Amino acid sequence: MSDKRWLMLVVVLSLLVMSFAGVRAQDEAAIAAQPCDEPGALTMWVWDENWALVIGSAIEAWKADYCPGAEVELQVQPWGQYWDLLKTNVAGGDLPDVFNMSQDRFFFYAGNDALLDLQPYYDEAGVDTSLWGSGMIDPYRWGEDGDLYAGPVNWDTIAVFYNKDLFDAAGLEYPTADWTWDEFADYAAKLTDPEADVYGAAVYSEYQTGYPNWIAATGTTPIVDAGRTQCTLTEPGSIEALTYLKDLYDQGYMPSISILGGASADDSFNFWLAGKVAMVAGGSWKLPAALEQATFNWDVVKLPMNPETGRSRSIVHSVGYVASAWTEAPELAANLILYLVSDEGQKFFADAGGVAPANPAMQERWVESFGETGVNIQTFVDALQDSQGVTVFDEIWDKINTELVVNIFDLGMSVEEATQQACEFIDTQLPQ
Repeated sequence: MSDKRWLMLVVVLSLLVMSFAGVRAQDEAAIAAQPCDEPGALTMWVWDENWALVIGSAIEAWKADYCPGAEVELQVQPWGQYWDLLKTNVAGGDLPDVFNMSQDRFFFYAGNDALLDLQPYYDEAGVDTSLWGSGMIDPYRWGEDGDLYAGPVNWDTIAVFYNKDLFDAAGLEYPTADWTWDEFADYAAKLTDPEADVYGAAVYSEYQTGYPNWIAATGTTPIVDAGRTQCTLTEPGSIEALTYLKDLYDQGYMPSISILGGASADDSFNFWLAGKVAMVAGGSWKLPAALEQATFNWDVVKLPMNPETGRSRSIVHSVGYVASAWTEAPELAANLILYLVSDEGQKFFADAGGVAPANPAMQERWVESFGETGVNIQTFVDALQDSQGVTVFDEIWDKINTELVVNIFDLGMSVEEATQQACEFIDTQLPQ
C-alpha cells in the first residue's frame, strides 16, 4: 500500500473514531436512570393537575422500563390545601412517600427532620449534583455536610419583558444582555410619557420577580442569609438596590402600587400587557401569557448588570421532589426521584412546554418546544448561569412581598426605615 493511500486510510479511520465518540458522548445521559432493586408501593402528592398528567406519564415509563411491578398512587392536592395537609401530617409523622416541595417551604420540613437525605442515593448512582447549578439546589441542602434533600423538577428565572413598539416610538435601540443599571435608568426615563400615561418600568413587585433580583446583583443574599440566621435587608447591598429602585419611582419613571392596582407581580405584568409600562420584570412562567395576550411587538432581555459588580442575578426558584423521612421504602422512593430528574424522566416536562425542566440536558428541548416565536426565550436559560436561589420562607412572605413594597413604593417611607421595620419582624421568625 502506498504511503498516500495509507495516510488516507488513517484519516478516514480517525474520522470514524471521532464520529462514533461524538455519538457516544451525545448518548451519555447527564443523569442516567437506574433500575430499582425491588418493586413496591408508593404514594405521591403533587399540587398541580397539569403536572400530575406529566408526572403520571413519567411514572408509567419508570414502571415499564426500570421497575416492573411497582405501584404509585399519585394524588393531586390543590394548592390551597396542599401545605396545610402536609404540615398536619408532619405533626403525625405520616407523609406521602414522595411529594413536591417548594424552595420557600423546605426550611420547615428539613428543620423538623421530615425529609429523606437523598445525597447517599445520588452518590451511589454517580450523579454530579453540581450540574444543576447552585441557585437550583443550594436551598435544598441541609445539615453540616450540605447534603441534598431534593431532586429539582423544574425552574423559573426572571428577565425583563419589554415593549418593542414603545422603544421604536421613542427612537431607542433595543437593550442587550450586557446592559447596566445606568442604561436601564436611562431607558426608563426616555420611555416614560406622562401625556400618554405610560411609565418606563415596573420592576420592584414581589420577592422572586422584583427588588430581590437587584439586591442579589450587588452580591448580597436577598432578605435573609443562606443559613437563614439573619435579615440582610439593612446591609449595604440591599440599601443600594432599593435606593436605586426608589429613585426611579421618585422621579416618576415607575408607577406606585396604587396605580398598578396591587403589590403582586401579576399586577405589574398586566399593566405591561395593557401597554401602560415599557419594561416589566417577569418570570419564565409568564411566557405563555405574553405569547397569547400581548397585542404589541415584544421581547425579553436579561436583567441589567450592577455597574460595580458586573453581575446580573436572577432569583431562580426550583420545585423539587422530596421523600418522607418516615417512608417504609426509602430505596424505592429515591429510585423514583432519580428517574424523574433523569434525562429520560425530564423529557416529559421538556416536551410539555410551560415550566422548564431542571435537567440541563433538556433545557434546549424546552426552548424549542415553544416553536418559532421570534422571542429570545434562551434568555431565561442564560439567567441560570449566575442565579440566586430562594432563601426566604413562608412565615415572612407577606411582610416582604406586600408590606415592604407598599411602604417604599406607595406610602413614601424611606428605604432605611422600611427595611429596619421589616428586619425587626423577620428576626423574630429566624432560628435563635
